[in-house]
Amino acid sequence: MQQQEKNNNKGFNILELLVVLAIVGVISAVAYPNFSSWNKERQVRQAIEKIQSLMKNAINLTERGTFGYVQVRFDNTEFGLTVASKGMTMQTLATKINDGNDNWNTDTLSRCDFFANNYWDTDLPVGTDPNALLPGETSEEIKNAVYSITLEKVTTNFIEPDGNGAVCFARNGKFYEGSESLAKDSSSIPYEFIYICRRTSDANFCDVLYDDSDVPADVFPSSEVNYLRRVHWGRFGNFSVSKFKNNYAMDPVTKEKTYMGGEWIY
Repeated sequence: MQQQEKNNNKGFNILELLVVLAIVGVISAVAYPNFSSWNKERQVRQAIEKIQSLMKNAINLTERGTFGYVQVRFDNTEFGLTVASKGMTMQTLATKINDGNDNWNTDTLSRCDFFANNYWDTDLPVGTDPNALLPGETSEEIKNAVYSITLEKVTTNFIEPDGNGAVCFARNGKFYEGSESLAKDSSSIPYEFIYICRRTSDANFCDVLYDDSDVPADVFPSSEVNYLRRVHWGRFGNFSVSKFKNNYAMDPVTKEKTYMGGEWIY
């Protein structure tokens, strides 16, 4: 009579399963905070890279002659930070410069106006005949040369009613203006950086103000802001990034941390 083969695959018993689940739980509890912090910082870092890429592309378009003057605009809303570019062709720019009555020559505050409509060639509708464009028309090539991105995970220090700002560049740095929240003291002189931090359900803007100091490294948030960075630029581009490091004091008894300001690291 054939003997039935003994089954040695017993699997896990209840006690072994509980031990495995307990180990997994401990590992997850230890690892999750580090992973969560890393992921949030990664989201801000990726947003910074996208902003720099869009701004560099806009300036490069002036150097290649596609545009004579470009605008990079930041619009901060409850849904995210939208960064977009607009452009004015060399021909349009030359027409404005050569017209003594144009606002370009009489009112520098109007050059980088955030709210201007049909001021930029990229605002105009595409003409039906690219070889014979009518006044008020643009080509599809010009229309598609600019970009717009919406960054849902980050925000800036722009709050309503001034939840927007723009900075404008020209070839070889000839013209360089700002508007709204990116203009100093209601002038056309632009701030040369923008604050970026992670957007949360409790805060849709970065709690830090602009300061007209020539040493922006001295400007700190009034309270703790996590994952705070700045994108810097200049008249000719010259992009860089700085990161804010929070400093704390530890109570030796309660072990509670108190925010003590911080420092900008380049």
